[in-house]
Formats: sequence, C-alpha cells, structure tokens
Amino acid sequence: MEGNWIPIAIDMDSVDWRGNTIHLKDVPAIKNVKTGRIRVYPSDVATAEFRMLAAQYDLEPRDIAWLMMLFVKPGVFKEGQVHYKYHLNKMLFYQWQKMVHLDIGETFPHDEFEPAPRGPVPKNLSDDLKRLEKKGMVTLKYKPWGKHPKQASLLTELTPFGLSIAEKLWTVLPEPFKEVTLKVKEVIFPLDPETIRKRVHRDYPEYKETYVELDRD
Repeated sequence: MEGNWIPIAIDMDSVDWRGNTIHLKDVPAIKNVKTGRIRVYPSDVATAEFRMLAAQYDLEPRDIAWLMMLFVKPGVFKEGQVHYKYHLNKMLFYQWQKMVHLDIGETFPHDEFEPAPRGPVPKNLSDDLKRLEKKGMVTLKYKPWGKHPKQASLLTELTPFGLSIAEKLWTVLPEPFKEVTLKVKEVIFPLDPETIRKRVHRDYPEYKETYVELDRD
C-alpha cells in the first residue's frame, strides 16, 4: 500500500438494506499508520454481509447465488427447481453479468466462469451441488431423454429443508440482487439449448469461438 496506508481487517457494525443493525467480522479496510484513521470500501462491506449470511447456514458465500436461482418462481413454473443444469449454468452467468452491468458485480460472491465448448460454465458448481446434496438441501436426479446413459439432463430441486433456508435468505438479501435473479430466471428458464446458445452469442460475442456445443446436461 503506497503512502501511509496499510491493509487491515476489522470488525464493525453496519446496517442491512432494511436498516437493521448487523455486526460484520473481518471486513477488509485500510489504516493510516500516522493518524490511525480507518477507511472501508462499501463493496467490501457488502461482500462481508453476504459472507455473514452464508456462515449462518454453513454455506459458502457463492452458494447464495445458485440457491436463489433455484428458489425464485419464474412465472407459471414451480419454484425451487431447475430442470436442466445447462439452464442453471447460463442463468448464473447472466445473473453475474447483470450485476456487473449495475456496477455491483463484485459486491456479491459468485463462482468463477470458464469459457468452454458448452458455454460459460461455473467452475465449482458441480462440486457445490454435490456438497449441498450431502447436507440434505438439494436433490439431484438425472432424467433420460435418449437411449445412451449420457443422454440425460439433471433436475436440481430444493428439499423442504433447503427451501426453508432459501426462504430465510430471500427475506434479508438486497433488492437489486433479488430483482436480477428473478428477471434472469424468467427469461432463460423457458428456453431450449439452441436458443440459449444463440442468445449468449448475441449478447456476448466473445463466446462465439468457444461456445460451439449444445449444453444438454
């Protein structure tokens, strides 16, 4: 850190989006070694709030993004589930991109997205799904659509236990995050793989060369 400022971590009181007082731990900050003044960036406070919420339910902070994507109800469809993993992959990608467009993309924890022949893919999602399945929060079932064993799609659904946690998280999360999540699911959830690929190519041309295979998982 240049000058008289050094990086530190502090515990501090803040308020959530409803104005309720919350206590946050290990918030990144900088301290002036001469004056003792401490500065905290709002984005770091927001990230610490997500981290605190996740810890309350023994979750990784990035779990919140896909749990909420499962939870929200897209129009006439049932809440708490996504029928295809490719839908979940692409919805999480759009969720993150929409948050970036609002200039708050780094204020909420999210997975890393990797370019792949089957499109932008969350790096840790497969392992995260299995981890929360062991916790009894989600069920993972492959539904065949062809004769080959690999010709099947993953149905991911919140259990009653998972649904109860998602409902609690939904009541305390910031409105912009919830609005983006719902809007993205309403748009992407009903689409077929071909339409999703065309949409990604149109919205993010940089994926045209790498996203060449249909994602049917």
